[in-house]
Amino acid sequence: MKHTLSYIKNHPRPTLTRPSFKHLNGEWQFFFDYENVGIERKYHQGFETSLTINVPFAYQSKASGIYLKDRCDTVWYQRNFKRHEAVRTLLHFEGSDDHTMVWLNGHFVGENLGGYHRFTFDITPYLQEDNLIVVRAHDDYDTQKPRGKQKWQTDNFGCWYTETTGIWKPVWLEYLNHTYLDSLLIKPSLDDMTVTFDYVINGFQPGVTLELDILFDGISIQKSTQLLSTAKSFITLPIKTDSAQFKVHTWRLGEPNLYDVVIRLSKNKQILDEAKSYFGFTKWQTINRGIYLNDEPIYLKMLLDQGYYESDLTPKDEAEIMHDIQLTIDTGFNGIRKHQKIEDDRFYYYCDILGMVSWLEMPSSYEFGRTAQDRFINEWTKIVRQHQHHPSIMSYVIFNESWGLHHIKSNKAEQQFSLAMYHLTKTLDPTRFAISNDGWEHTKSDLITIHHYAQTGEQLSHIYKDMALMLNNGFVKDSSVRQVFAEGFYYNNEPVLISEYGGIAFSSDTGWGYGEKVATKEAFIERLDGLTKAIKNMPSVSGYCLTQTTDVEQEVNGIFTRDRKPKVDMSIIKKINIE
Repeated sequence: MKHTLSYIKNHPRPTLTRPSFKHLNGEWQFFFDYENVGIERKYHQGFETSLTINVPFAYQSKASGIYLKDRCDTVWYQRNFKRHEAVRTLLHFEGSDDHTMVWLNGHFVGENLGGYHRFTFDITPYLQEDNLIVVRAHDDYDTQKPRGKQKWQTDNFGCWYTETTGIWKPVWLEYLNHTYLDSLLIKPSLDDMTVTFDYVINGFQPGVTLELDILFDGISIQKSTQLLSTAKSFITLPIKTDSAQFKVHTWRLGEPNLYDVVIRLSKNKQILDEAKSYFGFTKWQTINRGIYLNDEPIYLKMLLDQGYYESDLTPKDEAEIMHDIQLTIDTGFNGIRKHQKIEDDRFYYYCDILGMVSWLEMPSSYEFGRTAQDRFINEWTKIVRQHQHHPSIMSYVIFNESWGLHHIKSNKAEQQFSLAMYHLTKTLDPTRFAISNDGWEHTKSDLITIHHYAQTGEQLSHIYKDMALMLNNGFVKDSSVRQVFAEGFYYNNEPVLISEYGGIAFSSDTGWGYGEKVATKEAFIERLDGLTKAIKNMPSVSGYCLTQTTDVEQEVNGIFTRDRKPKVDMSIIKKINIE
C-alpha cells in the first residue's frame, strides 16, 4: 500500500492536508437536555455536569463511554482548549447529527443543519488564551429529514437500527494565515490529458501567487506559477509525459495510480499557505449496456456495506476503516456500496489508494414533503461537492428502494423530484454515474440497478430469463419484484446490475436475514455460489452487489460477524467471485 504525499496519519480530510491541525477528539463534558431547556438556561456559557463522553462517538455507542439507548433529542458538549499562535483558526466538524449550534467563550459561532457533511466555522474573532467551546446538538424522529438506517420508533425494527445523536465524526482545529486556500476541486480529463484546479482563496490580496507542483512517484512532472487577479478561478495544466506508457497514468481497479499535488500561496517570496492533495485519472462511460473505466470494460463485483463498526457508525481509527476494505479485497470483490451512510473521508481515501471502487449513497428520508425536498437539496449538494474529488467514487445513489418516495411509481411530483435530483447531481458532477432510485421504479438513471432476494440460483435465472420483458415493466409470474421503471419512464440501453441479492443468515444466529436461514456452512456456500453463478450467466447484466459485509444489530446476514470474523472460509467466497 502506497500513501499519497498528502497523507498525515489520522488527518480527517486526506484530500487537502496541512500539518498545522489539532484533534478535539477525546473527553468532553456532556449533558442530556431531556426537557430542552439548555438555551433558556444559558448552557452556552458553560454548564455543570458530572458526565463525560468520548468524542466522536454518539452516546448510544459503547465507545462513547455512556452507551445509553434511551431517547434524548437534545444533548450538550463542552471542552476547553488553548489558543494557538496562528493568525486564523478554523473549527471543523466532519459530522454531527442533526441540528448543531456552536458557541465559543459564550459567543455564538454558527449553526448547521444536516448530519452527513463537513461544516466549518472561523472562530478567530472569539478566541482567548483559554477557550471554552460549547456544542448543542438536536436530533429527533422526524421522517422528512435524511436519516438513513436510523430508526424513528422506540425499538429497532426491520433493517433500521439504533439512532445516532450528536457528534459522530471527528472534530478538529486547523491553523492558518490570513490568506489561505479555502477550497480546491481537482478535475482531471483523460481525453485532453489535462487537469483543472478550481480554487477559492480566503483573505485574497493583490500580489498573491499560486504555485502548483504536480508529481508522480515523487518526480515533479509539471509546475505552474501564476500571479492571481481574483480569489475564485481555475487553472488548467497539461499532464502528458513520455514517462507514462500511454502519456498519463490512469487510476484503475487494483492499480490505483495517483498524482500528488503541492499547492503554495505566496507574496513577495513569503509563503502564506502550503497544502497537499492528490488526484487520479478516471473516465467512466456506458457503451451498449457495458460499463467502461478508462475505455476498458469492467464487471462489478460489489459488497454492500452498512458502515457499522463495533463502535456503531463511527470507526475507532483509520486502521479499522482500512481493515474492512482489505477484507473486501481478500474475498474477491472489487467495489463497495456504502449503504445509507456518508462514510468518514478516510474510507474514500483508502479506496483511492487501494484501487477499490465505491458508491456514494444519500441517506434516505421516509416521507415526502416540502421539508424533505429542502433538506435533501441542501445536504446532497454539500455531500457531492465534498466528495467528488475521490477517483474511487464511480456512482452516486440518490434514492434507494423508493424510500421517501413511496408513490413514485405513479406520483408525478415524486417522479419529478427524483428526476430533478438526477439532473442536479449530474450538474454538480457530470463525470460519474447517477442512480435515481436504486432497486426499482427508476426514473432517469445511468445504471439500471435491481434488488432481488431469490433463494436459489434457479429462481433467479427463471425470473430474469427474459430480461427484455423485465426492463419493459412486463409481468413476470411469481417474481416478487416491483417494476424496474416508474410509469412514463423507459429503458434506454443502460447497463443493468443486480445491486442487492443474497443476505443469507444462519439459523444459529438471533436476528434475521433474507428468506430461509441456513443451518450449515455448506448450505451457506451452496446458496451463495448458486445465486452468484446465476447472475454471472445473465449476458445482459454488468455486475452485482452482495448483501452484506457484516452483521448489524438485528440484521445477521453478513459474510462476517460484527467483530469481523468470517462465517465461512474467505478463500471460498473469493473463488466464487473470481471464477
